[in-house]
Amino acid sequence: MSRQAEAVRQAPAGSVADGDPAGSRPQGMSVAPQTVVRDRSLTRDVFGTYGTRVLTIGLGMIMGIITARYLGPYNRGVFALVYLLPSTVVTFAKMGLAQASVYSIRRDRVTPERVVANAFLMSLMIGGVCIVLAVVLRGQLLATFLHGVPEWAMLLTLPLIPLLLFESYFYAILQALGKFGLYNRRLLIGTTLLVVGMLTFLVGMGAGLRAAILVVVCVPIMMDLWLLITVRRRFPFSFRLDLALLNREIRFGLKSHLQVVAQHLHLRADAYLVNYFLDPTQVAFYNVAVRLAEFLLDVPDSVGMVLYPRLAALDEHTMHQLTAQACRRTLLVTTAGAVVLSVIGPKLIVLWYGQAFAPAGEPLLLVSVGIVMMSIFVLLTRNFTSRNKQQVNIAAGVIALGSNIGLNLFTIPAMGIVGAAMASAISYTAVALLLIGFFARDSGLPLTDVLIAKPEDVRFFWGLGVRLVGRGKDFALRLAG
Repeated sequence: MSRQAEAVRQAPAGSVADGDPAGSRPQGMSVAPQTVVRDRSLTRDVFGTYGTRVLTIGLGMIMGIITARYLGPYNRGVFALVYLLPSTVVTFAKMGLAQASVYSIRRDRVTPERVVANAFLMSLMIGGVCIVLAVVLRGQLLATFLHGVPEWAMLLTLPLIPLLLFESYFYAILQALGKFGLYNRRLLIGTTLLVVGMLTFLVGMGAGLRAAILVVVCVPIMMDLWLLITVRRRFPFSFRLDLALLNREIRFGLKSHLQVVAQHLHLRADAYLVNYFLDPTQVAFYNVAVRLAEFLLDVPDSVGMVLYPRLAALDEHTMHQLTAQACRRTLLVTTAGAVVLSVIGPKLIVLWYGQAFAPAGEPLLLVSVGIVMMSIFVLLTRNFTSRNKQQVNIAAGVIALGSNIGLNLFTIPAMGIVGAAMASAISYTAVALLLIGFFARDSGLPLTDVLIAKPEDVRFFWGLGVRLVGRGKDFALRLAG
């Protein structure tokens, strides 16, 4: 993490996110030294998390290229749908306990052992119930949103449901405790094993769709066992529910739960609707475009992951300043990335995935626009959740979801996957503008503080770039020496 630490040391003065909560603070307002020390690591943790995500995205792209070239468009679409299904089920089932875990540890000062015990047991119980329900309802699913998907393929992915629940709960706890190193190592190792598995079975052994699905199920089993052992060594929790704590967590979590469900469906409903109106081949094309554009969404996701536990422990004035700064800087990065991706993305798709996937380049511009706007939404929701005002996120999310699905019902039959991208871009923009309005009203900050980069932001990225180039040269010299 030395590169990220260097970036923090070179952050410009007056930067809220980089160790000076007083950056935009009125004269005379003091901040506790503990807050300053805690915020000083924000940039380091953000870049550590995002650096890991960049590596895992690179590995994920390799896995995507392998599955695309060796499975073909139709089976690649089936693979994308069955891989998405457990994530959707988990989104409906986890009841906001991940967010409640962060809030319990950071805001209510509950001991980690109590939170971990509830998280582990709830992941097993909820996951088991969801598997049973999915098996019972498999006929209806395979006849509608999963039409064209073999039954065996759907059933093979169901063990991912309790695994994803476990990961969601435990990673939130690591997030609350600032254990981003453990999170990043697990993410990187797990993605590496997925790529190795695909190379071994698809490329080396010439296996097909069944082997690809088994790889994405077996690797999380191994990694989650390692995560469980590691966490239990650090926090020796019991295997008994703390019902009093669980009751408080559910009351808080259900507010976030509705928000998370709406956001997930806002991001993923279009894939199911593309399959419903079209077929798995078109899902494969659309999935490639979305996954490529979502490289940009990892910027606000990384910032938000580090930002949320810090916001939950700050006073509202500092919280708003920190959120506004994060929005400005994230918007600057994602907008630049969207422009580049829109220009070179179609060529990269053909180069990496093959000429058969060329149609994936058609919706890329609109998908990129939507992702840029969604990045603002992701960060602002962390602010409202930290203040226990999830009702704002819920209202915005429900409006956006309704508009997205409504638009998709007309645009997909008429325009195919380009229509799906258009519907997403419009709804993402609407929800971002709605949350910006609520945030500006609560914070009293002008819109320019949220949307327009300031000189200090440009200096921050310039200084960061200089530092990274310098460290790269030092590393090259050491290798040469």
